[in-house]
Amino acid sequence: APVAAPGVLARGAAVSIGAYDGVHLGHRALIGRTRQEASRLGCASAVVTFDRHPATVVRPASAPRLLTDLDQKLALLASTGVDVTVVVHFDERRAAEEPAHFVREVLVDLLHARAVVVGEDFHFGRARAGNVELLRTLGAELGFSVTGFGLLADGGQPVSSTRIRALLAAGDVEQ
Repeated sequence: APVAAPGVLARGAAVSIGAYDGVHLGHRALIGRTRQEASRLGCASAVVTFDRHPATVVRPASAPRLLTDLDQKLALLASTGVDVTVVVHFDERRAAEEPAHFVREVLVDLLHARAVVVGEDFHFGRARAGNVELLRTLGAELGFSVTGFGLLADGGQPVSSTRIRALLAAGDVEQ
């Protein structure tokens, strides 16, 4: 459920979606862009995340070790200044749902999305069938714009949870 005062979504929302493990600099840039869109549109900024990493359900044997637990993630997300955080329960049913159902249920019916900002490599829904192009198609039909945001680079390397996990596994905490 949204963590927000009643009425905050009355003018809709600019929304970002993701696992947000670690809420690192790349995530913060994406959320910053979402907040800019919200300001431009005069609406709320929102983040949609999940109560567990989707990989723990979809491919548990190879799911990544998490950088943060749910409580830590929510605290880090709150520190970004986003207006609303929605935590979606992720289970086998959610993993098997058609991407359009997720879009209608969460983005349109719950958040009244006016803009969606996701990583350019974002995938969702059954068999990862949803992507930025599908979001754009659905957005044109349902009344929201879509921005595919490129990965933030640091010294020529992408800033990603995967890279951070690899650095930690190699003992490179400073990097």
